[in-house]
Amino acid sequence: MARLTAAAIAAWLNRPLQGQDGIIAKPADLSDCGPGDLVWVKSYTPERLNILETQRPTLAICDPETARLTTVSHIVTTNPRLDFIKVIKQFFWQEPEPYIHPSAIIEPGAQLGVGVSIGAYARIGPQVVVGDHCRIGSGVAIEGRVSLGRGCVIKANSVLGGQGFGFEYDGDGNPVHFPHLGQIIIEDEVWLGACTTVEIATLGVTRICRGAKVDDLVQVGHNVTVGPNTLIMANSIICGGVKIGEGCWIAPNSVIKGQLRIGNRVTVGLGAVVLRDVADDLVVAGVPAKPLKPKA
Repeated sequence: MARLTAAAIAAWLNRPLQGQDGIIAKPADLSDCGPGDLVWVKSYTPERLNILETQRPTLAICDPETARLTTVSHIVTTNPRLDFIKVIKQFFWQEPEPYIHPSAIIEPGAQLGVGVSIGAYARIGPQVVVGDHCRIGSGVAIEGRVSLGRGCVIKANSVLGGQGFGFEYDGDGNPVHFPHLGQIIIEDEVWLGACTTVEIATLGVTRICRGAKVDDLVQVGHNVTVGPNTLIMANSIICGGVKIGEGCWIAPNSVIKGQLRIGNRVTVGLGAVVLRDVADDLVVAGVPAKPLKPKA
């Protein structure tokens, strides 16, 4: 394969190369870079500029202010991290070949699409439908009426379809479980992190919409809806019946009380406890969570 050059990367991004061409050996973190490396600089600081000028990577994808000051060859962009990711995926990353581990348990009746990968000791129940090109990690358990769309990633040891924590006290004070008879629908290109739990609905649907990404160690309760392209960070708890809109950002360790409505493009701050509905475009934080300001 021909050697990768800075000029080739610039041409692929359809952006001009500022400075001399050179051979790119690998992507690197700015703090640990050198000749032959490709780096990205999110925004100008004197410290970042000093690293560029001292360690001299071959190519930097950077913001306009850094570009104005550096003597390192560079490509200017308004979103350096995004363009850096695109370059990595194009030139340095190769998806693993589809593979089903011999120890995986796929129950009779389960439906698998083409190009599906399933890791060691995973279990796919008889009512499960897995879309094309999904990647299911080791130890994942999927049971009940669960449907995965195309291109989903389910990381190791996650559980989809387990009975939800719904109980009602009887006359003697004993908690009686509400059997969950519903289903889970995971739409296309959804990411579910390691050790994440998605509970099956009581009588309707628990739904995670297209493009949503859920981090490790997240609890998604029964009958929750997570809107398209929403990001939910590690250790968050989304209680039963919550409806989250499109393009939201739910920070680590957040808790959202059951049955609430979270609007579109909402940001929930670190460790927030949300006890009331949140309207579109708000930033909320604190315990209990309160609006800070509309998102710019």
